[in-house]
This record gives sequence, C-alpha cells and structure tokens, in this order.
Amino acid sequence: MKDLLTAFSSQTQAPRWLEAGIAVVDEQNRVLRLDHSLAEWFGIAIEEAVGRELAPLLAERCPDWPGQFAAALRERTGFSTFEVVDAGSKPSLWLRCEVTVGPGCRFVRLASVLPPLQELSESGWEWRLRSDAARQQLFVRMMRAEAQLQSITQRWPGVIFSQRADFSFSFASSRIEELTGFSVEQLRHQPGLFWRLVHEADVGELQSTWRRLDRLNPTASMTYRIRHATTGRVAYLMESREAIFSESGLLLGYEGVWLDVTRQTIAERRLSSAAWKETIAVLTMGLAHDFSNIMSGIHALSESFGAEVSPGHPLHDGLALIRQNSMQASQLVRRILSLHNDKAGEQNYHNLNEIAADTVELMRKTMPRRVAIHLELAPESLALYVDAVELRQVIINLIVNAVDSMPEGGRLTVTTSLHDALPLENLRLGQVGRLPAVCLTVKDTGCGIPASQLNQIFDPFFTTKPVNKGSGLGLYNARLFLEKHRGAISVDSMPGAGTTFRLWLPLADFTDNDRVAPAGTAVRHTVLLLGSGGQALERMVQYLREHGFYVVACLTPESAHQALASGQYQFAVILGFGDRDNRWIWQLLSEARQNRLPVKTAVQIVGCNIDELDTRSLTGLDAVFSPDTPASEVLAGLQPLLAAAPA
Repeated sequence: MKDLLTAFSSQTQAPRWLEAGIAVVDEQNRVLRLDHSLAEWFGIAIEEAVGRELAPLLAERCPDWPGQFAAALRERTGFSTFEVVDAGSKPSLWLRCEVTVGPGCRFVRLASVLPPLQELSESGWEWRLRSDAARQQLFVRMMRAEAQLQSITQRWPGVIFSQRADFSFSFASSRIEELTGFSVEQLRHQPGLFWRLVHEADVGELQSTWRRLDRLNPTASMTYRIRHATTGRVAYLMESREAIFSESGLLLGYEGVWLDVTRQTIAERRLSSAAWKETIAVLTMGLAHDFSNIMSGIHALSESFGAEVSPGHPLHDGLALIRQNSMQASQLVRRILSLHNDKAGEQNYHNLNEIAADTVELMRKTMPRRVAIHLELAPESLALYVDAVELRQVIINLIVNAVDSMPEGGRLTVTTSLHDALPLENLRLGQVGRLPAVCLTVKDTGCGIPASQLNQIFDPFFTTKPVNKGSGLGLYNARLFLEKHRGAISVDSMPGAGTTFRLWLPLADFTDNDRVAPAGTAVRHTVLLLGSGGQALERMVQYLREHGFYVVACLTPESAHQALASGQYQFAVILGFGDRDNRWIWQLLSEARQNRLPVKTAVQIVGCNIDELDTRSLTGLDAVFSPDTPASEVLAGLQPLLAAAPA
C-alpha cells in the first residue's frame, strides 16, 4: 500500500517551477555553458550537458518543444522571444524562451511564467505562487490589467458599467455622471435611480426586452432615451447588455456599455422623415391643383346660377353660400401651394402685419377647434427687411408648439407691435441691430416650460415631445433666423400658466438693401469652383452667378491648374466641393496655401461627414462648410472673405 501511495504521489506531483535558467550555445547549437538552475531543471549534470545539442535536451524534458526552439535558434541576428507550454504535465507548464544572438554564440534564457487567466483560474494554481518570481509576475499582471482598465474607461466615449440584479451599479466609468447627472456613488447605492433616468416612454419596452434574457440568449442591444437628472436634457443611448447567470439560472447582474448616439439618431430620423415628406409634398401638390380646379368649377357654376336667381328665390341664399365657401377653399389651396413654391434665401421688404395675418389665417384652418386663436395687429405698418419664407416657417413652428402645449384646449394670441425700447425679459437670445424694433408675440395658455429647461429650449435637438413627434429643431431654427436678421428671441413662461415667445427685429428704414448689396453684388468677384460635377455643383454655379459672381467651374485637376496659370482671371476665392475620393481638390487647395497665392480657400464637404476626413486637409482653410449647408449660408460665410479680397 505504501508503494502505491508513493507511485500515485509521484504521478500527481506538480511540475517544478523554473525561476530562470541560462544556456550558452555555439553556432551549431551545442551547449557551451549551462547554469545550475537549468541543469537541475533538465535533471542532468552540467558536465554531461556541455557539448550536447540543446534541442535533444529539451526533447527529453518535453517532446513538443524542440521544433519551436530550432526555429528561434536559426535566427542569425537580433532578439526573439516566445512562450511554450508542456500540455503533457498536470497542471500544464508554461515557459518563456528568450534567444539573443551574440558574437559566435547564442544566449538562451528559460523561465516559468503564469498561464493565461482562464487556465490559471481553472487549474490548481496554489503551487504556482509558492515562488517569489511567480508572485511578482501575478502582481505585475494585476497592475497592468488595472492600468488598462483605467485607460479604457477614461478614453471610451461612452460608459462601461456593471449592474446588479436590482439595477444598482456595482461599477461604472466616470462619464456616467455627465450623461445622467448622478454620481457613481449615488447610482451604486440607490437601486431606484436607474429607472428615474430612463425616459418614461421607453420603460415598458426595456423591461419587456430584459425579461426575455436567459442563459441561452443572454445579450441584448437596443437604443433608448435617458433624461439628465439636473438639466432634463434627453440623450439617446445605444446599449449592448449581457445578463450574467449562475449555474442554477439565477440572475446575478448585467455587464454592458453605453454610447451616446443622440445626434446620429435624430439625424437618421430627420433623413427618413424628410424623404417621406418630399414624396408627400409631390403628391399633395398634384392633389391641391386638382382640388383647386374642382373648386373653381363649383365657384363658377354657383356664380352663374346665382346671377340667374332672384334674391327672393329659395335657392338664392344657398348658391351664395356655395360661392362664398368655394372661394374660401380656393384661397386656402393657394396659400398651401405658396408654402411649397416659395424659396428661402431671398430678402426683401415686407409688412409684418400682412405676413402674420396670412400665416394665422392659414393655421386657423388647420388647428383643432379646442384652441381659440386671436390676432392683434399693430395699427401702423411694420416694415421688415427679411426672408419672408423663413419668417413664416418660424411663426408656424411657434404656433404648432403652442397648440401642442394645450392638449385640453386653450387660447392662443398672436400680436404685432412697435417698440422704441426693449423691455426687460427673463431670457433673450440675440441682439437687435437697431431701434425702433418690431415685435411679434405668440402667447399661449398651455402647460408652460419648467425653469430648469428654459436655458436649453433653443439648443439643437432639445425636445420634450415623443420621439416620432418632434425633432427639437424648431426653436433652434428660430434662433438662427433671428441671428441672421440681426434680431433676438425672448421667452417668458410659468408652468401651468402658459408661455410667451417674442420675436424682435429692427424696423426697416429702406436703406437695408443698400447696405447688403455691396457685400454681395456691387463688386463682381471671380470664384474658382472645383468639383466632380453633379446637380449640387451645378446649383452652386447657378446660385453664385445669380448673385453677381463670375464663376469658373473646373471638373479636372488639369483644367484647374490651367485656369490658375492662364492669367486671364483674378480669383478671389477657390471653393472646392470636397469628398474622400477626389483628392486632387484637397491637393490643389493645399498647394494654393503653400504657394501663398493671393486667394482665399474654402471647401464645402459633400458625400461624407467631416469626421470621415483627415483633419490635416482642413488645416489652414479660410472657411469649411458642412454637407447640408444651403447655398445662401455658403454665400453668407464667404462674405467676410470677399470683403478683403481684390475685385
């Protein structure tokens, strides 16, 4: 029995840990010197090892190794390192081999190393940590892992988290506070905080999705909204989550990541909505024309029959009512068609009273009956030098927002007025260019806006409406319109009592056109336009020529260099339509800067996002325009450059 125990002990004894062993071999890989540690590990005397080839010695220790060593020993220069494993020993033995080539010899160093994490945790690891070297390796690995984790959590653009089954956080990277408004400590110790963050419209879907997770399908990816606890700002999160279960199937918690995709999500929704609205616009235009023709026929017949019927006839009043209603229907159709046909970007003199009255009359036909709309116009004419199409869009957005804030009904008042001084406002963005100022007021009796959100309502993408109802761009566009027209927008609101928006614009003094014209058309500048063709380039060429520019459009690098070298043109601006493929455009813009040509350089990005480009190609440009910038804004951005350019 004692012999059997001894034999069993020798078979199950763990392989010996090698602290470090060094061998010196000649060019034929014969051992020249061997230290005591390696000789003892080989189980051979140093004298017996000298003169023997190293590979057979290794084969006696582990038959799987010599091939890897032979390849490393054939290296003639430099330094190589690799790891090998003796899978035959139980537990397996891992070693690192380092080979350095010296003059006429090679130095070979062998040392035991800890195996990968999974094998280390599954095998008997106690014996591996008996030596100081093993414990030092484990400490270094732990420090390196902690440093890598810290680096990832700091540089990851989103949040890395670990949640318990009650949805409290056992771990979360620091950016979670920026997204949620709660500190990591608060989220760690208060389980209910997570569900206070999730947008109320998304709670049900999240709970339903996560209840379906099990050991066979533990992962889920989805996009949902959270609301910042302090500011109320809504963010869209793309989440990848994995449920962690015990062997018995008990839910232990979740591991996952968040990525803030607010702008991408809203942009996708806007693109999808814009494509559908464009299709609907084409259909409604045709239907509106047909409807207008039908109403014109009804109006003509009612007018013809009415002329033949005496006032005392029983049909006289009915025909008059048909004639009146058909006329109103035709006028309504004309207003709808004018919204489709008008083009933004053209400023002219307009009477605010007329624009307000026309817009309110159109909205009165489409607003729900639960809202009563009232119009109060100033007694005097209010002249403005504005883009009337953009102003109508701003007014319509304000009215639509006001109606949405009164789901149970209420009163909406639109007022125009003239002011010699600006009153004090709780919140006003922008600066009126001069006084007197014209004011358009849109006042409702709706739910109001919380004070914590007033500073954010003019930010792009901020909205309190459901995902499929509001884009969060209406008030932002109003702000841009007023900044463009040297105006301001103010808001005064009280929760439960209603909201008042005021648009402030300078009263026209009929010299506005004279001030604008020299910047755009009085001096005819020459623009070198670079691109690969297409409708976008053609529209820009036409737009610039309509606004008084000489335009030379070049579609190839050869024609562009020829235009620059010909001496026939004195270019003020080189404007490129740049994307990722036409590198010659970027190259020519770079050459113009490097050669210090007396010309301004600008680019409008097309076919890609600015983030997809090498930022070095944008360095030194005088102006950069995003892909969705309209021609009017491109021209406005070029004006400061043209002011200093030669004619």
